[in-house]
Amino acid sequence: MKFRYIAALLICASIPAATPSHAEQPQPAPQILSVEGQNEQARHSFLFHTFLDQRQAVFQGKGDNRALKEVTIQSTPTEIRDGQEIDLPHGTARIAGLFRHFGFHGSNLDRIKEVHVFPFSPDKAPPRSVQVQDFYRVQMPSIPLTDKPAEAMKIKFMMKDKDATCRIDDLVFYAQKAIPPQFDTIPYRDLGSEFPRERVEILIDTQHELAVGGNSDLQRDRWFRMHETPGTGDPSIEQWAADRGFLPGRGAFKFNPGLTKKWGNNDTLKEVEGKPGVPDLSLFENYDSGIRLRQAIPLFRKKPFALCFNDWPEFMSVPLKGRGTPLVEHFDDAAELAAAYVADQINDAGYTAAWWEVKNESSVQSEWAYHWREKEGIDGWGLLADFHNRVAKAVHQKAPEVKVGGPSSAYMQLQIKDFTLFRDQARFIEETRGNIDFFSHHFYENALMLGAHERRGQGYSNYLLGRYEAILDMLRAHMHKVDNVLPILITECGSLQNGRKPSDNWLRLLAWNAYLNKSMQRPDQIDLFVPFIFLQMSWNPYSGDAAFTPKTDRDRHKTIADFEPTTIAHFFDLWSDFDGKRLPVEFERDWLDVVAVHDGDRISLAVTNMGGRQIAVDLSAVAKQVGATGAKQTRLNYHLGEVVFEPEHSVDSAAIPVDVNETTVIRLQLAEPLSPTETLNQKRWYATETAVPSVDQPHAFEVDVDDSKHVESARLIVGVHRAGGVTEPIVVEMNDTAIDIDTGDANEFAEFFAPIDASVAKSMVRDNNQISIKVQKGATITSVQLLTHRRND
Repeated sequence: MKFRYIAALLICASIPAATPSHAEQPQPAPQILSVEGQNEQARHSFLFHTFLDQRQAVFQGKGDNRALKEVTIQSTPTEIRDGQEIDLPHGTARIAGLFRHFGFHGSNLDRIKEVHVFPFSPDKAPPRSVQVQDFYRVQMPSIPLTDKPAEAMKIKFMMKDKDATCRIDDLVFYAQKAIPPQFDTIPYRDLGSEFPRERVEILIDTQHELAVGGNSDLQRDRWFRMHETPGTGDPSIEQWAADRGFLPGRGAFKFNPGLTKKWGNNDTLKEVEGKPGVPDLSLFENYDSGIRLRQAIPLFRKKPFALCFNDWPEFMSVPLKGRGTPLVEHFDDAAELAAAYVADQINDAGYTAAWWEVKNESSVQSEWAYHWREKEGIDGWGLLADFHNRVAKAVHQKAPEVKVGGPSSAYMQLQIKDFTLFRDQARFIEETRGNIDFFSHHFYENALMLGAHERRGQGYSNYLLGRYEAILDMLRAHMHKVDNVLPILITECGSLQNGRKPSDNWLRLLAWNAYLNKSMQRPDQIDLFVPFIFLQMSWNPYSGDAAFTPKTDRDRHKTIADFEPTTIAHFFDLWSDFDGKRLPVEFERDWLDVVAVHDGDRISLAVTNMGGRQIAVDLSAVAKQVGATGAKQTRLNYHLGEVVFEPEHSVDSAAIPVDVNETTVIRLQLAEPLSPTETLNQKRWYATETAVPSVDQPHAFEVDVDDSKHVESARLIVGVHRAGGVTEPIVVEMNDTAIDIDTGDANEFAEFFAPIDASVAKSMVRDNNQISIKVQKGATITSVQLLTHRRND
């Protein structure tokens, strides 16, 4: 069944039953809504029963699935001049935090430079996501925490030309995920607390180290990163992160305004005289591209990190659409500009990013203008691959050591439109072969998606219940098919939830932690993992994604003494010294992730519980086996309406609590350092067919395994997608032998998309394996693989 084993053990052990079946358990105790939940319930009621009255609203879905997607705040046509303010109706500020974006329809909206939002963002413009002549959309700013009644909300407009005007016809709020009329209590409860904890035994093979991708080291530098560029923060703040074992991971460089706006003594980038659209690269003869990088602390100057190009100058880009998407006729000019910047940064700072992404989130329309024009016969993905190839060639020519890649994908719902989005990604893999050095992707949990397992039958559509792994497997299988196997970089992940209230912070933390634990199991595929967490955000100082916010008792905010830590700063504390060499683990539990390492006189486990019940982890057998002197746990969890951090403390090794959605770090203290004598080598072998729809007959897959006679253990992993869940048995044969596959609770999903696995006897594994799979009507087999383990390859 799904995710029961992280690595095969060479131990034979019987795992006792967890607890009595749910039917035998006592009736669940009632749960109490947190104070935040009670307040949010009142706000939700105000939105639907008062604020929407006589306002135009757009709903999605029908019946129980009907939910609010957008609401028109006001619809009076108004001529707008530079500096003009519009007061919004009473109550708007109260419900603003429920929405992800706001936007205007009208005319000449391309003349708007930016908007400021009072009282939430009076001095800084929130990010614009769409700007065309008749539509302008902006991200809702972060809303400060306060117990005071919300002030009246108003919008201030700044025009590009001080004398310009535009007309707005309405103001509309847009929800990231449609808001149901029924209040959602899931984010405000201790999920699963109404039931007794279920015992889960975890076994560890202490005689072997686990090597994945040929290396048994955890390789901490790959995983413990932040969305920062070296030198962005004060050295005192950077040192705070370094002391906790965290490094800069990924940043972004926007040509506009990075080169088009005056900064310090630098000149601005202009066109070559007489050559419209061609950037004058003589700028770099005197430009200093290394100011920030030179300011980084010494450690950060030594470690590789990633950067992403974006927002090419307007004079060479498609007008308005696509966040600075270069015009096709200027692809080579844009590539040369990117290469010139990289070379200049190396010259000025002595180093640059090890990985450069070509275009941020270029899989979506708002970033890559040509995706808008498919109806005109424009091949957006073909142009995207072509542009990546050109940038890679240009950068490699001037800086051969720098790796170039992409597409820095967002919205990884690859099953959409019968896997059309997967086929787009597959084309990109094929058409960039031999040019780029890595692929990169972003994964986010939507707002209002806490309690994934509880929502499995209600349309949960994000990634942490198996979809993340299934998607990575599809992409990897296709890389093997077209002989273009490259590293993957996860350059953003986290939550799309606005706000800094406990439930908002909890969704961010659980997402970062869960994605981290899942990613750490794939060092053979993932070279860099970067959660969307910042040390501090000068452009959005009260963002929930920042570990520090400015202290309110001073105007100057530079050193760490000028800031105060936020709740999410505990993300750094949870992981501050998780490191060591990998150990194989075994357990019998769905929706559980475990990574185990040993480091000196301790064994450390990272445990993530994405199931629907609170559990009690039993490590007593391991503790007895290694002669552990004690067990300790560090927790970062949601309890009674608050995010709670519990520093390392002693626990009973037979009953270590892990709540729903919690990731915890557990340690066994050893009297003597662990000394495994052998290595267990893990490797994945993929069939090259992907996204295969069900038919009446079984479908044949072929998986080749090198030197199969040395395989010690194996698992067959089948990725499956089906709307309505998997409600019938999956019939599987491998080399003419039937394999029993337990589909677990796959029948309980409104949309199932995850791997399902089964143990395979090592005697069944051959160099060439013929695998026959039949799934029910409406299902798709997304990938097929064998996961093998061998001793000391």
